[in-house]
Amino acid sequence: GHVDFTVEVERCLRVLDGAVAVFDASAGVEAQTLTVWRQADKHQIPRICFLNKMDKNRASFTYAVESIKQKLKTKPLLLQLPIGEAKTFIGLVDVVTKEQIIWKPTSDLDDGKNFERKLLLETDDPNLFQEVQDARNTLIEQVADLDDEFAELVLGENSENFDLIPADKLQSAIRRITLAQKAVPVLCGSALKNKGVQPLLDAITLYLPAPNERSYDFLQWYKDDLCALAFKVLHDKCRGPLVFVRVYSGSLKPQSAVYNINKSCTERMSRLLLPFADQQIEIPSLMPGNIALTVGLKQSATGDTIVSSKASAVAAARRAGRDAGEKKRSLSGVDSLLLAGVEIPEPVFFCTIEPPSMARQQDLDNALSCLQREDPSLKVKPDPDTGQTILCGMGELHIEIIHDRIKREYGIETYLGPLQIAYRETILNAAQATDTLDKTVGDKRHCVTAEVEVRPRSGEGATKPIISYAENVREVLPKELQGAIEHGITNSCIQGPLLGFPVQDIDVTVQSLTVHPDTSHTMVSACVSRCTQKALKKAGIQILEPLMNLEITVSEDHLSAALADLAQRRGNIQEIQSRQDNRVVVAAVPLAEMMGYSTVLRSLTSGSATFTLELASYQALSSQEQNALLQRRMGLV
Repeated sequence: GHVDFTVEVERCLRVLDGAVAVFDASAGVEAQTLTVWRQADKHQIPRICFLNKMDKNRASFTYAVESIKQKLKTKPLLLQLPIGEAKTFIGLVDVVTKEQIIWKPTSDLDDGKNFERKLLLETDDPNLFQEVQDARNTLIEQVADLDDEFAELVLGENSENFDLIPADKLQSAIRRITLAQKAVPVLCGSALKNKGVQPLLDAITLYLPAPNERSYDFLQWYKDDLCALAFKVLHDKCRGPLVFVRVYSGSLKPQSAVYNINKSCTERMSRLLLPFADQQIEIPSLMPGNIALTVGLKQSATGDTIVSSKASAVAAARRAGRDAGEKKRSLSGVDSLLLAGVEIPEPVFFCTIEPPSMARQQDLDNALSCLQREDPSLKVKPDPDTGQTILCGMGELHIEIIHDRIKREYGIETYLGPLQIAYRETILNAAQATDTLDKTVGDKRHCVTAEVEVRPRSGEGATKPIISYAENVREVLPKELQGAIEHGITNSCIQGPLLGFPVQDIDVTVQSLTVHPDTSHTMVSACVSRCTQKALKKAGIQILEPLMNLEITVSEDHLSAALADLAQRRGNIQEIQSRQDNRVVVAAVPLAEMMGYSTVLRSLTSGSATFTLELASYQALSSQEQNALLQRRMGLV
């Protein structure tokens, strides 16, 4: 998956029981493969590796396997060996059963359906036979190291001759290891020519888990009641929003009412559809472990938990509470029931979007709200100063695609402003400020005096301030005012005093607070917010810019041109690796310097180089760069 569409991968992994990781046999593990692999690790998904494009020039089975071992830090179990590579690739040998599978081309339009499966004999090809024999022995040793039950079998009966070990015993041991994620089976083939796909499908049924083999903590509380997760939304012109649902327990039927825990609302679904690419088949019910499209859910969005009724949610919460009580830990009822949603990364690019005329503004707003439900990594917000609509996305490509979809699917020709960068602000020193708000509205006098102290925190990039209260305030502060104060402080940190970017890594302490008896919560909130802004201005603001991890794959001839260009972009080169005939440059570069980089890189390398970008962290700008940025933003340059 392209880095701009990390969310798409994240939400699919969230509902999978097992996955097949597809690699290019000529490139091995690429930059984005690492990201996706890490996401799968986070969701603890058992995997099979498939080395694709074995018939491509420069395809190398051993190189690809080595890169899986080195870069993904995992143990590959070779279940197949290719017969020939690149142009000579004609089939493969199953290491477990010692069968060879050869694809016989029948015509130019060969679709890979005709293949011959027979036992590999020493007379066929002595070298290959020996290679397979060694690979099988290595595989048996690897599996015995990782699985005790299989080790006993090997050491007991067949320690002298590994050939006597039955294939089904070896397969069930590989299955146990894969499910425990101690190692990954590796297969190979060429998907375009339909070679190796048939054994891969067999391997999926043999080694990946069935839905009832994955254990989920929350299922015990639902017993056999419905529990499902909405993980994706599509908009259909005729049927409205189609919500993809994965069922974990219970069953779903059309025309039934369901309860959405996140939105606290009951909705009725009209139909259930089973998607096959762009065809959809209506089905009468959906059982646990399955995924389907539901028609008629108007409120549900990505990451929502769906149950059969509010009563069912309450009963499950009671069971969860009881379990939590036994384990002496407190869980708020509903939180423990929500299935973990989908983590959405922070957007790094933003730009303004305008309709062709004010008459189409409403249509554009509707289109954007539909797209936001489909794609949670897209954020839309109004600019408080100019009133324009701002699009925030994961990258240039992401925003381009959104722009294109609005034109194609909704027929609105929109104008995009120049791409801008999501900077952040933080403070350099501690500072205190006092503010008084005294207003009479009608016959009520609202009077608040607040004193607030802000301090920088060496942090991890959290935009939410950590709020604390001085001793004398905490003792007398009424509970209901606390919410108003925190709301005021949080609001003042959404827009920093210098350029209006979010403020991160700060501690805020309320030193004193005097409130007149009639004062409304809104006034308290407003006063604390104004006071925090004052303190932030006094503390001295430092702008932080997004720093990206950049990985460029470039040929030896164009390496120096790419490095020279990076040096001009304030790039910090961390390492240069070799990948067969290419070099891989790993660097950290500020996002501000990467505008339109894809075009520049193409022209420097005659279109041969590729690159990936992902957000690493935020780093402070030097005072010179900060002044230059301020002048640009104020239109002085």
